[in-house]
Amino acid sequence: MSVVTNKLIFDLIKQKYCPYDTHEEFSRGFTAFQIGNFCNPHRADSVSAQAWDLGAQAAMLYERATA
Repeated sequence: MSVVTNKLIFDLIKQKYCPYDTHEEFSRGFTAFQIGNFCNPHRADSVSAQAWDLGAQAAMLYERATA
């Protein structure tokens, strides 16, 4: 796929996770999933943990969509 197509896919997936996609932890979870780190470093009942988990989930969907 092209870079433009991948960017469109990323943007569509990211929209699903609004407003968590604006948290820094969302990006960290996304990146962590891509490098194979599946351990959320945050307290389970925190907003940061939720954003991190959703970022990891978004990365999984992105990986599937661009495979």
